[in-house]
Amino acid sequence: MFIMNDKHYINTIEELYEIVNLFSECNNNDPLIYRAEECSKGGLIPSLGKVNSNNLRRVEQELLSTMKVYGVPMLDSRDINEWLLMCLSNQQGFPTRLLEWTDSLFNVMWSVCNSSTEDCVNILKVRDCHKVNFVKSPHDIENTKIFKATDCDFRTTKNDEWYSIHPFEKERNGSLLSLYDDQRYVTDLISIYISPSVKNNLLKELISMSALNKTSITVEEKMANIDSKHNLDNNGKTNKGEISNDLEVIFHDRKLEQYGRKYHQDFDFD
Repeated sequence: MFIMNDKHYINTIEELYEIVNLFSECNNNDPLIYRAEECSKGGLIPSLGKVNSNNLRRVEQELLSTMKVYGVPMLDSRDINEWLLMCLSNQQGFPTRLLEWTDSLFNVMWSVCNSSTEDCVNILKVRDCHKVNFVKSPHDIENTKIFKATDCDFRTTKNDEWYSIHPFEKERNGSLLSLYDDQRYVTDLISIYISPSVKNNLLKELISMSALNKTSITVEEKMANIDSKHNLDNNGKTNKGEISNDLEVIFHDRKLEQYGRKYHQDFDFD
């Protein structure tokens, strides 16, 4: 582990777990949740906050109304409420005030290691004071709150999924509060940075942990393909008289996805 420009970088999974364990112990062993983001696109701001509009409250109301009208087949017999509508809207890729998190450190690291960009893993402490009170409307929250997806939608199959819901900044309908700027989370949020040069080794460490259970064979095959491509590329460079860099990471060309789904945020409602 090393520090550069006030950012903590890790080189191994062991270093990551040391940080996580220390952070957990310093906070009374409350649960932790995780979120990966590209450093260049971070900010811990929900997708609605990136919409080009001067009145995000109106945009949100219109989107939720649309989901309520046209999303009936997805709702089935579930009780329709604003919390559920917001979760379903997020699942369908609509901009919302929700950010997805997971309580699986392995899942978030797997996502990071399959990206070729410099990323950070945000680690958030789930204190009781941060949890959502579902009696209140999501439109009435004044502070960033956290809730587990299964507490809102009993039919969801993602047991490791969590959300943070972010308030509109006071007196401003056109912006959302970043979690980095929320003073209530100053001691409950840390970020760990991962450079592309170490991801290949981290990925191998994840596989060796055998934490993928039934999918381990598929993952090992993917890892073999990565190594094979890496070797072929290095052989090609050697034939051309170029020096091979053992730390070079070869990845399939893909953007970092938040647990398997890309977001489309090119919305302009004005």
